[in-house]
Formats: sequence, C-alpha cells, structure tokens
Amino acid sequence: MHPDLEKLVSRGKIEPDTAEQLEALPPGTYCQHKSWGAGQIADWDRLNLKVVVDFEDKPGHEMGMKFAGISLTPITPDSFLAKRLSALEELQALGKEDPVGLVTLALSSHDDRLYLDKLEELIKGRVIAEAKYKSWWESTKKKLRDNNQFIVPAKRTEPLEMREEDFDPSEGLIHDFGEARDLKAKVKAVEAVIKDIGAFKEEQQKLKDLADEITDIAKKGVKLQYAPAVELILIREELQSKIKAYEAPEGEITVAEILAADESAIPGLFEDLSLTRLRQVLKSFPAAFGDEWVDKILGLIPVCNLRSIAEIASFLDASDQREALMAYMAEGLQQRSLSSDALAWICRERKGLSQSLFSDTLCLNVMSSLESDQLNDEGAVRSANRLRDLVGDDRNLIPDLISGANINTIRNFAGRLLNSASFDELTRKSLMARIVKLHPEIQDLLMGRETQVEESLIVSEESLAERKAAYDKLIKEEIPQNREDIKIARSYGDLRENFEYKSSKEYQRVLMKKQGDWEKELKIAQPTDFSDPDTSKVSIGTIVAMDPVDGSGDPLTYTILGAWDSDPDKGIIAYLSERGNEILDKVTGDEVEFPLGDGETKRYRVTSISPYKK
Repeated sequence: MHPDLEKLVSRGKIEPDTAEQLEALPPGTYCQHKSWGAGQIADWDRLNLKVVVDFEDKPGHEMGMKFAGISLTPITPDSFLAKRLSALEELQALGKEDPVGLVTLALSSHDDRLYLDKLEELIKGRVIAEAKYKSWWESTKKKLRDNNQFIVPAKRTEPLEMREEDFDPSEGLIHDFGEARDLKAKVKAVEAVIKDIGAFKEEQQKLKDLADEITDIAKKGVKLQYAPAVELILIREELQSKIKAYEAPEGEITVAEILAADESAIPGLFEDLSLTRLRQVLKSFPAAFGDEWVDKILGLIPVCNLRSIAEIASFLDASDQREALMAYMAEGLQQRSLSSDALAWICRERKGLSQSLFSDTLCLNVMSSLESDQLNDEGAVRSANRLRDLVGDDRNLIPDLISGANINTIRNFAGRLLNSASFDELTRKSLMARIVKLHPEIQDLLMGRETQVEESLIVSEESLAERKAAYDKLIKEEIPQNREDIKIARSYGDLRENFEYKSSKEYQRVLMKKQGDWEKELKIAQPTDFSDPDTSKVSIGTIVAMDPVDGSGDPLTYTILGAWDSDPDKGIIAYLSERGNEILDKVTGDEVEFPLGDGETKRYRVTSISPYKK
C-alpha cells in the first residue's frame, strides 16, 4: 500500500477499504464518474482528506476520499474517455480523417459493443460538433456497413458491435444473412455478399448453399412479403452468376413464375423495387406471359407511377414495341383516360420518345387531369402532384404546350390554370406570366384578379421585421434542412415503414403551408407605429379599460395592437383576436361579454379609451 495511505489508515483518518480503493487511483490516473464523465486525478489532499480531480467540465473538483474511492473507476490512458480528456484535438482530427477509426476506438473501450445512444453521448458535442453529428453519423454508418468487421444495427434498440480482427469475412457475411430478420434485410445481406464476393474465393460451396437457402426462404415468404421475395430471387440470380460451375436445381422458382401467379401484385412491386431490380423484372415479362406480354405490360400503365411508366416505355422501345406503346398512349389521350403520371411522362419526354404524342391540345388534357385528381383519393393526388410539380418547375413546358395551339385553346387553358386549386397564388401568377409573355392578348383574364383590392393586415413595424426575419430563416434554413432530412430518411429504405421519412414529409407539408400563409400575409401587411389613433372608439393603437358590470372581480385593461403583436402577459391583444374583434369599435359605456374558462360568461363595461404610447 502507498505509504501516504498507510499513514492515514494508521491514524484512523480513513478506512482500510477506502485506502485499497484509492491505491488504484494515484495522482495522474485517468478515471470515470457516472455523472461527471472522464477525469484525471490531480492530487491527494491528505491534510483535508480530499481527492482533487480534473473532470472535463469540472477542473479542480474536490471529493471526499471515501466518496472518491466508491464512485471513481480507473480507466486506461488509451481508452476513449481518457483520450477525450487528454487528446481531444487528436480525436477531432480522427473523426474527420478516419471516422471508422474513431468508432473503433470507442467500441474497443467498451468491450466491442455500444448502443447508438451511448456512442452519440461519447462523440456528439465534444468530438464532433452537435450541428454536424447527424450528417457525420450517416456518412460513417455507410462506411461501417461496408466493413464486415462491424455489425451495424437496423434499429437504435440494437447494439453496434465489432468482431474480432481475425474473423473469417465469409463466415461474417453468412452470419449476417442468417441474423437478418425480414426479407428486406436478407436482400441487403446478399448484396453485401456479392459486394465482397472475393471473401468466398475458396468457399464456393458456401455460396451454393446460400443460393439454395435463398430459394427456400423466398418460396415461403412470397405470399406475405411479395416485393421483398421477388427482390430476393432477383439478387439470388445475380449471386448464382458469380458462383463457379453453378447449376440451378430443377424446379427452382423464378421471377416469371411469381409474376404469372399473381398479376394484381405487380403494380405494388414496381413501386417498391429499385430501378435496377425493376428493369430485371421487366425482362421476365415475355417468359411470364408469352405472346400476351406486351398487352400485360401496357395494362399496368394506369396504375403505375411516373418512374415505373418511364421504365416500361424504355423497355418497350428497346424491345421493338414502340409502335404498340404510341398507339396505347394516343388512344388514352383521345379518350382522356391517361393518368396524371402518364401525362407527366409524355410532357417530360416531349423531345424524345413521346414527341409524336405532344399535340397542341395536350395542355387541356393536363388541366383536366389535375382538376379531376384533386377530387380523388390520396394516391391520385400524389400522382397529380408529380404532374403539377413538372408544370411548375419546367420553365419551358408551358411555352411548349401552347406552341401551335389556337387562341381559343390557349384562353381555355389559361382560364382554367388561373382558377386551379392545384397551384398556390404565387405559382399561378408565375405560370400565367409565361403565357402572357407569349400571348399578351389574354391579359384581360387577369384584370378581374389584379383589380381586386385585398384587405390589408395592420402590423407593427417591429413585428413586421420579426416576421420577415422568420420568413428568411424558413426559406434559407428550415426548408433546405427539411429537404436534406428527407434525403437522408429516404436512404434508409422501405418508405412504407420509414418513420423518419414519414415524419420529415409531414413536416414538409407544415413548412410549405407556413410559407404560403406567410407570403400571403407579408404581401398585404401594412406597418404602422400606432400614432394618433381614433380614441372616440376602440381602435387599433388604443388602450381600453373595462369594469365588470356586476361589480365583482377585477377590472380589465387591454392594449389593442397589430395582427402579430399579441402578448397576453402584458395585456396586449391583436385586433384580429377573438377578444380584440369583440371590443373593436366600442365606445365608452358600451358593454361586451367575454367567455370564462368554466363555460360561463362575464359582462364588462368600457370605462375609458386612451392612446397607446411606446
């Protein structure tokens, strides 16, 4: 035992147990406290029986020797927490240059196993800036998944793990496939096998066994998880192509068999698959449907989204079936039966494959589809939104749509566009400007709208400045960040069960509505300093005093200010608020009735009206 500790024990200053605990915590030792994190023992204050510890956020912190012995745990100088204390800049550089190395250090300091919340606690805000952590982790997570030494969890409730350095990569890949809980996860596991196929150079039998296992799993899962089962078979075929001297067993289930067995599930399959897998499925149609395959594939267009229609069209064109595709689309245009996504494809490919379909009356088809879909179900609205976005974003589309059309068609199109609920006010004006630029003679359509005087919104100069600043932040920070969040969430896959994606998309709708509302309000906002208000009655910029009519309770005093100036704690209410609207235009002696929280009401009499002064 350390001589200093022996002296303290012999004098009865500390207990032997405490001395034994402090033996492992001499000055210079790195340690960890449950609440205060990492620290380094600075000194034993033997006179005052204290241990002085330099914690990350509490340098020079004094602890009683007994308490220190119980609550401090020694850690090695090369552990993550110790390095965070002694070599933070080194860790920060490692986080930038070698993020996988940083995670490796964190794992090796915690028995090669960490939950993501704990990992975040170790790194976020100290090693990686809090604002950058989310994007840093998304990038790092992809690199970890590319390294077979790590087992990256699909959920935050599962741990991130690091395998031994001498593990067999092929065994790890096979293990990951076995541990995958659903077909989607198994598809990703097989993708990892294919990506690291070199690990099986001497283990070809493992790949053959894996291919057979995939077939059995897909057969059992096709009824419950149709799209993932098809995708599993598709990736099995890719795997089989990489196995030396592989011969498929007789009766092996194929994608063509699955397609023929359940045609009703194909539209959903198209929506779920990646473009690469979708193209593989399209190649199976001739085998699945024989001479009827072209009709079968064309029959899917009304229920497919824009992405799938584009792939169908490209596949038919590559298969020398362009004539059949053009005939189908032309008939749909004539009967006005094409979906919004099909029309969007025609508009998008107007300089290419669909050039022959792009007629001078297509603009009316587009408006009819948008108007019709707004009244239909959610799926139709999403389809209409894709067409709507194309009309709004492609600056050359409207000029191309009305090129060659007669003036009556153009006026019809412009009139319907002007009154369309598919576009917000600013977008409608922008689109109409594109038409007027080419055809000034339809300017008269806008006269009714432009001559309407919109009611102004009275606001204070201060609140207007605040709202403009908030609007700038919305446009420059919040909306771009939301787009980035959606992009990140989409990378997680399986959008139907992707909470992050759904939440980000829902927030996007909130932001878009806020943008539209604020743009409209800022447009009609009229700033004022509330000077010289009309005090002959309650008006904007006045202070109103009121007494209870029945003589019970406290009097009320309200300051009536602009639409964005409400501050109930100070008695300031907006003139558009329920109470503000109730007392506006009242004169001294008038009575008003206000609701109480218990469902009752109380009457007040206006006793004075005075001007508001800043």
